[in-house]
Amino acid sequence: MQSMTPLAWLVRRLDEAALLGVAERRALLALAPQERLVPARTDIRDGQKAGGAHLIVDGVACRAAMLPDGTRRILALYFPGDLCSTGRGAADPLPGTIEALSPCTVADIPSGTIDSLIRSHPGIERALWWLTLVELGIGQQWLINAGWEAERRIAHLICEVRARSQAAGRDMQAPGREMEAPGREMEAPGRDMEECFASGVRQVVIADIAALSTVHVSRVLHALQAARLITLNRGAAAVPQPAPLIAFAGFDPSYLHLPDHAARAKPEPSAGIRRDPVPWAGSNRDLGYASRT
Repeated sequence: MQSMTPLAWLVRRLDEAALLGVAERRALLALAPQERLVPARTDIRDGQKAGGAHLIVDGVACRAAMLPDGTRRILALYFPGDLCSTGRGAADPLPGTIEALSPCTVADIPSGTIDSLIRSHPGIERALWWLTLVELGIGQQWLINAGWEAERRIAHLICEVRARSQAAGRDMQAPGREMEAPGREMEAPGRDMEECFASGVRQVVIADIAALSTVHVSRVLHALQAARLITLNRGAAAVPQPAPLIAFAGFDPSYLHLPDHAARAKPEPSAGIRRDPVPWAGSNRDLGYASRT
C-alpha cells in the first residue's frame, strides 16, 4: 500500500460507509489538526477541553474501563489513522477512558471544527456515526470470541491486530527497537515477518482484552508457538506464515470494515490443524500437538 497520511487513511476508511461525496472528502483532507505527543500509560484526553476528536498519528492506544475490584478491561484498540473519539458534542458516546499504550502522536480536532463540518456536510456526521458502529461491532466480535477456548480467542486477536496494522500501512514496532520518530506519513509494512503485540499491545494488554490472567496468556502464546503458528521474541508475537494462524482462528476480517478487506486472507481449511473445541485445562490437542502438562 502506498504511503498516506493518517488523515487520508481516515478518509479512506470513512469511504467504506459510502456516505462521503467529493466535497466531504475535500473538507476532511483540508483539516490541519494540531499534533502533540502523549506518553505511554497516559489518558489521551488529560488536560484537553471536553469534546473534540482525537486522531492517532503514531503509536497504539486503547479505550479502557476499571472494574470495582481494580481490574482493567480494554474495550477497544486504536492504531494510526483511527479516531479514538469522534468529537460530537461535549460527551463521548462510548464508555471508558482513552489511554496511550505506547508513546503516541495524537492530532486533536476541536469540537467546534467538527460541529462546523457536520453542519456543512451532513454526510460527515453519518460517516462518523458509522465509524462508532464499526467500533461497537468489533467489541461485539470480542464478546463472541469470549465463548471460545483461549487458544483460538488469542489467535483471533493476533490476526485482528495484524490485519489492522497492515491495513493502516504500519506494522507494529519490532521487539527490542525504539519507537521511530513520529512522521506524517504511514510507512508501508515490511513483507518478511509481520510483528504483532510490540509497542504497547503486549501480553498484559491481551489479558485485559480477553479477561485472562497474564500467566494464562503466556501459556497460550507459548502453546501457539509450539504449534508453529506464531513465534515469540522478548514478549512480541510474530506471524511468519499467516495462513495457518488465520485458518486456526477462523479469522474473517470483514467485521473490521477495512478498505480492500475482500482482498485480504480469509480462513481456509488447513491440513494438520485441528479445530475441535477443547477446554484449556488438561489438553492442547486443539493445536495439533500433545499436551505437555
